[in-house]
Amino acid sequence: MSIKVKEQVKNLAAKCLKIFKSPGIQKNRYYILAFIIPLMTMMIADIAMGVYPFGQRSVLIIDSFHQYAPFFSEFYDKIVNGGSLLYSWNGGLGINFWAITAYYLSSPLNFLILFFPRKYLIEVFTLIIMLKVSFSGLSFSWYISKHYKKYDVTIVYFSVFYALSGWAVGYNWNIMWLDCMALLPAVILGLERLVKEGRGLMYAIALGMCIICNYYISIMICVFLVIYFFVLFFQKRKKSIRLFLKRGFGFAGYSALAGGLSAVMVLPAMFALLKTHSAEASFPDTIKFYENFFDILSQHMAFVEPTDLSGMPNMYCGVFAMMCFVLYIFRKKTPLRYKLSKIALIVFFVFSCNVNVLDFIWHGFHYPNSLPNRFTFIYIFLLLTMCYEVFLTLDKYNMMQLFAAFIISMAFTAAAYIFGQEKKEMYVYIITFVLLWIYFIACVYYKYYKKRRGILKLIFCGLFVAEALANGVYGLLMNGTVNRTNYNEDLTAAAAIREVIGDNGSDELGRTEIDKFNGRNNAMWLGFKSVSMFSSTLSDSLDELMDHMGFFAAVNKFSYECSTRLTDNILGVKYLMSEKQKESIRGFTYLQQTDINHLYVNPDALSVGFMVKPSYAFWNTDSNYPWEVLNDFVKKAAGIDENIFDEEYIVGEPESIGGTITKKEGYKYHFSEDESESVHKAVYKISLSSLKDRYIYYTAPHMEKLTVEINGESRNYSDTRGHIVDFGRCGPEDEITLTFILDKDYSSADITLAMFCTNEAVYTQTMEILSKNQFVVERYTDTSVQGYVDADEDGIMFTSIPYDSGWTVYVDGKKEEVLSLNESLMYLELSAGHHEIQMSFMPSGFKTGFIISSGCLFILIVLFFRMQKKKINMPKKRQRS
Repeated sequence: MSIKVKEQVKNLAAKCLKIFKSPGIQKNRYYILAFIIPLMTMMIADIAMGVYPFGQRSVLIIDSFHQYAPFFSEFYDKIVNGGSLLYSWNGGLGINFWAITAYYLSSPLNFLILFFPRKYLIEVFTLIIMLKVSFSGLSFSWYISKHYKKYDVTIVYFSVFYALSGWAVGYNWNIMWLDCMALLPAVILGLERLVKEGRGLMYAIALGMCIICNYYISIMICVFLVIYFFVLFFQKRKKSIRLFLKRGFGFAGYSALAGGLSAVMVLPAMFALLKTHSAEASFPDTIKFYENFFDILSQHMAFVEPTDLSGMPNMYCGVFAMMCFVLYIFRKKTPLRYKLSKIALIVFFVFSCNVNVLDFIWHGFHYPNSLPNRFTFIYIFLLLTMCYEVFLTLDKYNMMQLFAAFIISMAFTAAAYIFGQEKKEMYVYIITFVLLWIYFIACVYYKYYKKRRGILKLIFCGLFVAEALANGVYGLLMNGTVNRTNYNEDLTAAAAIREVIGDNGSDELGRTEIDKFNGRNNAMWLGFKSVSMFSSTLSDSLDELMDHMGFFAAVNKFSYECSTRLTDNILGVKYLMSEKQKESIRGFTYLQQTDINHLYVNPDALSVGFMVKPSYAFWNTDSNYPWEVLNDFVKKAAGIDENIFDEEYIVGEPESIGGTITKKEGYKYHFSEDESESVHKAVYKISLSSLKDRYIYYTAPHMEKLTVEINGESRNYSDTRGHIVDFGRCGPEDEITLTFILDKDYSSADITLAMFCTNEAVYTQTMEILSKNQFVVERYTDTSVQGYVDADEDGIMFTSIPYDSGWTVYVDGKKEEVLSLNESLMYLELSAGHHEIQMSFMPSGFKTGFIISSGCLFILIVLFFRMQKKKINMPKKRQRS
């Protein structure tokens, strides 16, 4: 190394040291540590996992892969390009994007994506997760410092366990939940000041921010706040009915202000949620227990694999917490009423993790779809505050109490191993035993070596940080990663395709889809107007319609991959992106190659609206078989009596491998495994007598997957409620094999399998009728559509736009009622003739919410300045106190 380089390194080191020694850094060093340690932990985990730029992996797993990254992409594009956050055409045939923004995207930290190029969006997503987790450590240390009037290295101890708790690690990919975890300490401190002193401004602002960032997790915080208000009042020494009413009205008023501050987000979201599957939840009739209590409480042990999708509640917050809980019971300095209320809360939380009624209430009066016990971060906060109280008086415990806490914790660990039904890895028990021994010895030294307590505090800090860091890295590694290259590889091709689509005059809201399944919202990720959608705000009526039309659909999601020529046309899917080059795919013809992908165009794709017969209003979508639903559409919309899809008998019987198959009624089969065999599958070899466009419809919920092999080329499908599989144009010369593989968690399965083909004559006649009077889009924006239609006769203008009460429609300058097919797709009743049509969208509740939020913000500003004025006029002595 040259002398010049050495000098530069030396100068840089000197500057860094100078910054570290600056008064500001020194004054806040413990807060900084509480922030930096979780941040470094996540960086270490990213390096170990090979996350970009340390490899080609990404932390986008589960819903962050399928939902959040595409939503971030759309959010980025709208802001950068000046679009509207109220509505988007890039997914779900058209979606209320403000409802998505309110649930997924309203964190202020999300605006960091605007400071980076679009190609690094995944990395900024990762950075935001890291920052939110780190801010959780900072906020917890700040709470401890303010609540306990303590500022030394001890505030770092339990802050790292809060930031790197099992909940934070297991659910960190749920990026929109993390704000509430970071804000919870401020909300609790604000509530404590409200109950103690009557000052509620901090509480209202913190809770309002919490609800704005994520109203769903805030529901759980609000449930806790109601309970905790009574606990805090019960803990007061001086109590009276008058004071209770005064504080109660203050609590209600400031809570209402917090809710009102967030009304612009919450009200539109509420209107959207009333149409989702969650709105149909009913209160449980009976009380049920889920799990063995030993299994639940064993989640406190070290190196327990965190729950990222399904499993036990995430409760880990350090092994020392197990001893602290026992020591808290022995703590003499804590008043009995205070102690009893805290212990009762802890017990209540544990039961909430295991009782269906409590679980139902905590999750906003519905059962969560996977991701159990989403409220346990509040439990962790509460338990860690108790741990800190224990540590403050650790030297006051006698040897018998320390030994009792140690023995009880060891006994519980052993009991969890013996009586727990969910066996964990042996290293979980061994490491927990070892850590309990280490902490017990450290506690004894801390008690009897008074002169070395300063050093022992640092040792405790080292022990806690080492455990939290190791457990955090382990948990993040267990969560897993995905291949970043695969996720990003289509972005360049998609940009090229959007240019081609623009050159081909796609200004009439024609949709573009992808001929492969990757992420459920992948078309949105690539910036296409598309069909697929996976969102908690998705209309249940639309989801049900797509399911009955044969698409892959489950709770709050449906995917394009199961389309037919007819559904491509009526839903206006004009372009298709594919990795394969063929002469045609379904009704799409080859257009050109763009980058690594190929683009196809659908000449029969219809406009976003077209005229149909009045009988369309009576379309029967209730059949369990999609060809029947589509046949009825043609009859009602086009007025044709014949079927567009004909059922076909599947020649030959299925072969069973490692089991037996029995034929049941209709299209149903039953497969039972042979336990002596290791492979269990059902194989169908299909023989065809003529050349036609063919599809199958199948359901097989207990089968792991279906593999469809056509002439040596295979594709896999998974199923929950059944969907269509397109065989393409096939005949006697084609070899088709279907293989159903039994799910390892089941010993038998029912399979529904039917085949149907397109009646070409009816298809041609249908398209001639439906394409005759189409809606011509002259202009559209994110929130409006303007155009005209020429109707040959009185009828209905079908639209492939999802129904939403936020739509307003004017026909020839006159406001018209927006109708819908069971609240799934909207339509208009029109008379014969030429009609000018204008549609505009404003989320229901947005204007009212904006007025309420503005009013509440004004009130809070007035209260803030009144408080500042009181501080100025307050005697200096009282200000200092």
